[in-house]
Amino acid sequence: MGALMLRILLLGLFMFSQHELWSQTTNSDFERIKLGSDEVEYSGIALSPDLKTLAICSKKLSPVQLIDWESRKVIQKFNTSDRTYGSKISYSVGGKYLVLQELNYAEFSQNRDRIVDFEIADATSGKQIKSIENVKDAAISSDEKYAVSLDKDEVTFWNLPDGSKDKSIRVPGAANAVALSPDGKTIAVSEMINEDDIKSQFKKNKKGLKATVKFKQLISLYDVESKSKIKTIGEFYDLIYRLSFSPDGEILLAFQTPEITIQVNNNKQTFINLIDVVNREPLRKGFTSMSIAQPELKMSNNKKLFAINSKGTRFQEIHLYDTETGTLQKRFELGRRLFEKIDGEKLLSDARPSFTFLPGDQSILIAMGNQLVVWNFEFSE
Repeated sequence: MGALMLRILLLGLFMFSQHELWSQTTNSDFERIKLGSDEVEYSGIALSPDLKTLAICSKKLSPVQLIDWESRKVIQKFNTSDRTYGSKISYSVGGKYLVLQELNYAEFSQNRDRIVDFEIADATSGKQIKSIENVKDAAISSDEKYAVSLDKDEVTFWNLPDGSKDKSIRVPGAANAVALSPDGKTIAVSEMINEDDIKSQFKKNKKGLKATVKFKQLISLYDVESKSKIKTIGEFYDLIYRLSFSPDGEILLAFQTPEITIQVNNNKQTFINLIDVVNREPLRKGFTSMSIAQPELKMSNNKKLFAINSKGTRFQEIHLYDTETGTLQKRFELGRRLFEKIDGEKLLSDARPSFTFLPGDQSILIAMGNQLVVWNFEFSE
C-alpha cells in the first residue's frame, strides 16, 4: 500500500465524528461455521499469503491447525508451548514461516517491560524453527532471512532457518516495540524518555516534565548496517506496544495506549499514529480503537479495505474502511446473537476477537471464544 493511500486513509478516519461512526448500519449477513470441537477456544487466526491455508491457534494445550480453506479440511496439526491465553498467529511475508506471539491477560504490567515468548514454525510442517523467549518483541524480515527480537536494550538478528545469532544493535532505553523495514535497512524502536534530554523543552513546566518522562515514549530509527541512530522522531507518544512499516516502507504505524492510570474512567483506548519515514517526521493524522485488548488491524488481500476491531456502545465490533477514501463502509457488531446455543452446543465467549480477510475480499472470518463466524459484506460492482 502506497504512502499517499495510507495518508488518505488515516485522514478520513481522523475526521470521523463519534456520531457518524455509530450511525453506520451494522451488516447482518453472516454464517457460523464449524472446524473443530466446541471445547476449543480460539486465540488467533491468519490466512497464508497464497490465500490457500488458514492457520488457527487456540488457548491452553490445543494444537495449531492448518486448514485448507477451499475444502475446509485439516491438513496439519502441531503443538506449541503451554499458554493459558493462547497466541496470536501470523504468516511471514513470503508465507514460509508462522509466528506465534504469546498472549497474556494484560498487554502491560504497570511500570514494567512487556515480556512475552515467540515461536517461529515452518508453515508447512509445523516444525519449530526458533523459540525466542522472554523478549519484548519479535518479527521476521520481509526476505525471511532473519528473525529480529528486542530484549532489554538489544535488538538481535537471528539467522533463519538455523536460528544462529547474526548480529545485534544496542538501543539504550529501549521500550517494548521493534519493527524492521521491508528493505531490511532500518529498524524502528520505541524508547523510554531520558529526563536530561528534554529538560530544555520544559524550563517553566516541571510538572509537565515529570509527567512526560513517566507516561510518554519516543520512537527512533536506526541504520542496520552501521548500527547507528538515524533520528529520534520529534513527537511524544503513549505506551507503544507495536510498530509496523507499510509494505513500501514509507510509513511507520505506531500502536499506542495511554497508561491506564491517566485514562478517563479506565477506558482502554488505543491510538494509531503515522510517521513519514522518508522525511522522518510525524504525520498529524491518526485514529482510535476502544478494543478491550490489543486490537487486530488487518488489510484486505487486494489492499482496498482495512479493518480494525473496537468496542461499541455494548459489544465488540469490527469496523471496515475503504483505504482509498478513508471512509467507514460497514461495521459488524459481535453481539450475543452470534453466539446463541444451537443444538446443545456449549457457549464460550471472549473479549479478544481475531479475524482475517478471506479470499475474494468479500468476507472476513472472525474467531471469538469457541465460535467461527464468516461476515459477508459483498459490495456491488
